[in-house]
Amino acid sequence: MKERACQAGPELNLFGILTEPDPADLRRDLPFVLILNAGLLHHVGPHRMSVDLARRLAKGGVRSLRFDLGGRGESDVSSVAGSDEDRVLLDVSAAMDYVEQRFEVRHFILFGLCAGADNAHATAVRDSRVIGAIFLDGHGYRTAASYVWHYLPRLWRVRPWLNFLRRKLGPSRKDLSEFGFHGQRKPFGPRSEVEREIQGLVDRGAHLLYFYTGGVAYYYNYAGQFHAMFRGLVPRGQVQVEYFPNADHTYIFAEDRERLLARVVDWTRSRAWNAV
Repeated sequence: MKERACQAGPELNLFGILTEPDPADLRRDLPFVLILNAGLLHHVGPHRMSVDLARRLAKGGVRSLRFDLGGRGESDVSSVAGSDEDRVLLDVSAAMDYVEQRFEVRHFILFGLCAGADNAHATAVRDSRVIGAIFLDGHGYRTAASYVWHYLPRLWRVRPWLNFLRRKLGPSRKDLSEFGFHGQRKPFGPRSEVEREIQGLVDRGAHLLYFYTGGVAYYYNYAGQFHAMFRGLVPRGQVQVEYFPNADHTYIFAEDRERLLARVVDWTRSRAWNAV
């Protein structure tokens, strides 16, 4: 395995770490993996998750780049004007351009946690070079069953009822349930629009792997909720969903990270990428 620092982007403002397998282990038939920032965290990732993932992938013959978006970690902000979303899309595209020119590869898998999952989705929808994506605690919308799972254990507790009354009697707030409101993250966007975007990725031939944890139980809290959220989605075997109810949002425990990484590496190596 070999790791080296690199700079990407038209202004060489993006800093990253390339991780490559030993030549004898390299699987040239597998896509190149881009590991995106988890929120504002730098390219090491929460609890060194990005480092561990890159090295596990390399042992499986997969090349990867973990890098910082402009203005995060060790990357400078680009001088190109635009919204935050536009800048993110340009940065991820620039990272793919760099890898494509250096390694003569055309196909990519994006890996993102939390806001990184949002960025992976937005990029995948717009860039056909993305033929696979791994989303950790990505898009989520409450369903009838999720409300039952959320409120049933609280029926006999006093505090939840007091909080409910405070919300009802306090200042009114706009209902964001249709938009999948997610704490400190921006709303996900209308469910029907996101479903159309996911279906578009599937129709394009992309493979998608979703993980949800107990850390986002306020919007995703039972196995099978994904397909209840997107009832019109025709996954065609290209959408896989894993639910880890006992795992923290950032996979703070080593055993949870091990389970996650093993699944990601197995999924990456087992897909029929040549058919994409």
